[in-house]
Amino acid sequence: MTKEIITSGGFSRRAILKTAAAAALATTCLTVIGTSALAAGAKKVIIGAFADGGLTPFKKVIIPLAKEAGFEIDFLEDEYGVTLEKWFADATSGAGQYDLYLLDDPWVPQFGAADVLEDLSKSIDANDSDWIGPLIDMGFWPPRQGPRVKGFETVEPKLICAPFIGDLQTLTYRNDVYTDGAPKTWDELIAKGKAGVAAGKIKYPVVFRGVAGNSIVNSWYPVFLSFGGKIFDDHWNPTFNSSEGKAATEFFVTVMKENAPKGVVEFDSDQEGAAILGGDAGAVIQYSGNALKADDPTQAKVAGKLDFGVVPKQVSAKAQMGIFIAGVPKSAPNKQNSIDFLAWYTSKEIQAKVAEAGMIPVKRSAFAVEKPGNRLIPVALQQLDAGAEPRPRTPDWAKIEELLGIEINKALLAGSGGGAAMDEAAAKVKDYLTQMGYYQ
Repeated sequence: MTKEIITSGGFSRRAILKTAAAAALATTCLTVIGTSALAAGAKKVIIGAFADGGLTPFKKVIIPLAKEAGFEIDFLEDEYGVTLEKWFADATSGAGQYDLYLLDDPWVPQFGAADVLEDLSKSIDANDSDWIGPLIDMGFWPPRQGPRVKGFETVEPKLICAPFIGDLQTLTYRNDVYTDGAPKTWDELIAKGKAGVAAGKIKYPVVFRGVAGNSIVNSWYPVFLSFGGKIFDDHWNPTFNSSEGKAATEFFVTVMKENAPKGVVEFDSDQEGAAILGGDAGAVIQYSGNALKADDPTQAKVAGKLDFGVVPKQVSAKAQMGIFIAGVPKSAPNKQNSIDFLAWYTSKEIQAKVAEAGMIPVKRSAFAVEKPGNRLIPVALQQLDAGAEPRPRTPDWAKIEELLGIEINKALLAGSGGGAAMDEAAAKVKDYLTQMGYYQ
């Protein structure tokens, strides 16, 4: 999933809870993959998805397998920017246009708070030890761990979504610069990267995205986690301006900027990708959709010189997670078919097929297939075991991320002031969450 070009758009918690005001939106152009006539006895499932290259193996390999298993899949694709609003309106209005949504995981709290998704726990065993723990946890609302938004403090968590395709950040690096394998620490990444520059192999040790908002926050996040940072405490008080958070941000806006391309403050996914695939940069942290371009000789000028590894650490080696996750609306016209499909899809046997097709699976056993569909899959498991965290489970993450991203971008532009940026962002986030009733 190409999180480098995806933002965590959404509604405010206040707006979400006013579900009676939700209205169905006008239908937009859809790409339909499936058969027009339902095969005799087949279980029809209408899947809504946002267009993303990460779903290509699902369409090519898994949908035909589903047909063999007795499912008739109508796969409706739409542009990412419209799907959240469209599906939320479908769910809250009871329009019943879809049986299953393939959500971006930060959207789970928004649908969960509105109570519009089915409880999947009767058909999917969330306690199965084969699940990758952090992935199945993302399907619960309210969350089983960590802070909960107002009104859900004592509510029993329900499994309202099932992990569909695992995705997380990993390190992509030049194997002719980091000749002993992936750099294990940030200091090693910078030092060996500088040596690679001196040797004329690369122009910059590192590249990242500096544009304000989702882009810069995604690049900053693994640095922040590796320094031991934590976004909130259990009462939604901002803690990203702790000493660890300030040190991480100062490193990001000074050392990393000094060792990145000129103009990185304006870099987004395209510029970041061009720097690593074109051979200028020594290393980048990115989600799997962009990482796998390293093996495409039509896109990578240095194909064969790019390898994958766990993100560097300061005190730990944690990455950000962001996955495709599936929910069944209560208004689904073929509800039981969808639930049956998810139980089939998340079975051990089919998850092995998912890995062989080249998608990152959500069950641990699938990572052990003899021939995974791409070489990033075993590295993804290494990263999951080293540490990976989702974004905070709140319907208001999009606004929080916006406020954070603005202040980090300002400090990056200045090349200093990371600690002050964290204090400023913390004050603004605190004010916003106060307005939203988090501390009442």
